[in-house]
Amino acid sequence: MKRILAALLFVIIGGVLYIQFTPDYQQSPPTLFTNGNILTLNPNQPTVSAMFVEDGRIRALGGEDILTLIGEEPIDIVDLQGKTLMPGFIDPHTHAGLSLIFSSTIDLSGFTHASNEAIWAYFVGTVKKAQPGEVLVGMGLDPILTPDIQLPTKASLDAMAPNNPVVIFSQSLHNYWANSLAFEKAGVSAETPDPSAHSYYGRDSLGVLNGLIVEQQAFLPFLPLVKENMAKGSITDRAKDVMTGYARNGNTTIATAGMSMEDPKTLMLWQHLSAAESTFMGKLLSAIDQLPKRQPLPRHFIYLRHDMAEALPDTPGISDPAYGILGIKHWYDGSPYIGSMYMDEPYGTTTLTRDQLYIPPGTRGEALIEQDKLKTFIRKYHNSGWQIAIHTQGNAAIREVLDAFEALSDELDFSQSRHRLEHCLMLDSLQIMRLKKLNITPSFHVNHITYYGDGLRTDLLGEQRAQALLPIASTGKAGFRYTLHADQPMFESKPFRLIQSAVERKTISGEILGESERISTLEAIRALTVDAAWQIGLEDQIGTLEAGKLADFIIVDQNPLTTEDSLLQEIKVLETYVGGNRIKF
Repeated sequence: MKRILAALLFVIIGGVLYIQFTPDYQQSPPTLFTNGNILTLNPNQPTVSAMFVEDGRIRALGGEDILTLIGEEPIDIVDLQGKTLMPGFIDPHTHAGLSLIFSSTIDLSGFTHASNEAIWAYFVGTVKKAQPGEVLVGMGLDPILTPDIQLPTKASLDAMAPNNPVVIFSQSLHNYWANSLAFEKAGVSAETPDPSAHSYYGRDSLGVLNGLIVEQQAFLPFLPLVKENMAKGSITDRAKDVMTGYARNGNTTIATAGMSMEDPKTLMLWQHLSAAESTFMGKLLSAIDQLPKRQPLPRHFIYLRHDMAEALPDTPGISDPAYGILGIKHWYDGSPYIGSMYMDEPYGTTTLTRDQLYIPPGTRGEALIEQDKLKTFIRKYHNSGWQIAIHTQGNAAIREVLDAFEALSDELDFSQSRHRLEHCLMLDSLQIMRLKKLNITPSFHVNHITYYGDGLRTDLLGEQRAQALLPIASTGKAGFRYTLHADQPMFESKPFRLIQSAVERKTISGEILGESERISTLEAIRALTVDAAWQIGLEDQIGTLEAGKLADFIIVDQNPLTTEDSLLQEIKVLETYVGGNRIKF
């Protein structure tokens, strides 16, 4: 018996040691990339033709002369055949968790469907394939992207899906619709009080629910339905697919801006997928198929939602170069497209704003947090050493957040901080200088111009305000850093699309909004590489191609610096590497 127990103990210890010390995946061999056009973004050595990568880092850059530095060890040689190699993009503001949720939803967006008729025909076809009682979740309704859209009501959804609970997200992710079965399953009735004045359930003149749900607090009872829909497939596999999708578009690092989760194991999943090396528990769960097998994927850094602060580590700082929690995010206002962007002057009153976006005349939005509470929030997390990110779209929201920081500047030292404002649609020239003084950097949601510029100009804000949106060039001329983002899943994280938007500033109809705020292709690339690395505190590791830095880069089919502005979004990402390892997609 003792021999059996000893043997069993030996097997257990051996298994533990095997799991603990077995590498997650095979690292790429030393590799020379040569015969290409390598854009380093390093001003001291802007363009080279060869790069040597070893042990996940760049060891040398130059021409054929770097062969003398390699020695006699066996190496792989990649002939770029004249293609362009450049630093991988860094998405500084995205939502990997929401992207995971929407990976199993019904696509009802204007990107996929050209008309109202096409959207609802597709939806009805999907309903017919569903099992009775199966929760259905749709995504992407937008009266600006689909001008003839007839937004759903509880009654219309009941008619199309009488046997299935239905929840549908708007493209802006700030309002939603549901049918009777979904309201019943969520436990929301006409007697349910609205969470707040800016987060509520739509009702008709008799107080009957009409199917509309506005903002996140009101939507919380419906989250279990979304989770039930997600459970139809493997969440871990879909998370891996989401990360692969970022890589396919050329992103080697992402930052989730406002991670929300009820289950702490959510963070374990993201850590397992991206960390330089998985934890022992991650390896164990992977060994028994509870987590996916590890493979090279983009680095992932996280800002937690303000109401998830209990999940913050004990101390700030990034100990793993591929995964970590950077800080915390709050919201000061909401979306431009449901009336919750906080502005000095009200929205325009048009058929679009009044009848399709449900924005009452005279609306100018409001602050979502009181000034004293905002100051307490800033003081607490700044003193704890965490980076703070705050959602601000309207000019009143931006001004009041800056007021709070300035009021605290006598007691708090912001000289070395890198706090952030997110989206910054209506940032103005005076506010730019205040940002610089407080060492706060903006991240611009530049797709507002491309996809919503026409609606902002003709309906929501008017010509004068629309021409002043997103002062990107002025921010650069003021001498400090900024970044660009797509806010995925609102828009897919496609860096070359963002670059073209910032360079051209053209709306879908071809109108240019804010011609003086156009930037060069190089400036736009730097916003998604060099400056994004700085914004998340990793400028010593990523963002440029320099000896000693991590080997994160992409190979593309043409040089963006010589590509016509109108064709930038057509550049194809051929290969993506993180730490010298090629990501399969």
